[in-house]
Amino acid sequence: MGIINRFLRFVSRIGLALLSVLVLCMGVLPESIWLNEIHYILSRRETVAVSVVLLLVALHLLGVSLRGRAERTHERGDFILLQGAEGGVRVALPAIRAMAERTLLSLHGIRMAKVRAQRVRASKKAPETLRLVLDLTVSRGTPVASLTEAAAAAIRTELRETMGLEDVAVESHITAFSDAVPAGKRRVV
Repeated sequence: MGIINRFLRFVSRIGLALLSVLVLCMGVLPESIWLNEIHYILSRRETVAVSVVLLLVALHLLGVSLRGRAERTHERGDFILLQGAEGGVRVALPAIRAMAERTLLSLHGIRMAKVRAQRVRASKKAPETLRLVLDLTVSRGTPVASLTEAAAAAIRTELRETMGLEDVAVESHITAFSDAVPAGKRRVV
């Protein structure tokens, strides 16, 4: 549940608490007075509008609480490749991250690469999948669209050949453009 939904739930709970305190205090006032006030409040258009808005908020919060979380991601641990009777084959996410970074740095036009490997599970019964988020620093003058497609294709090829993984989700973010020489590579003049 997001922060906005939590705030709406807080406001509705406070409103219900105040309403219940008001109902408890009604015993102090004579019945004719508070019935007159309720008839006046219910005859106003503003009361009807506020009631409809509060009903919509309550239905929204009910839907959010029944829906649950859509997707769970983890950036630590191991990714299970194979699970058999004798055991499973697991690959550490830092190993996948390092392999993807090496593959990206070998491409022309990429100056720096940072990869986040995430294990993603859409629901409790769904199998776990792998998603790679690429933060790239690209040299100026490089066509970004073709570079990100080439980077995703190179990573997918490497993962398919090395680990047998198919259809890995790759998301690219261009964080900067630079003409600086990558660390570890020196130009000879």
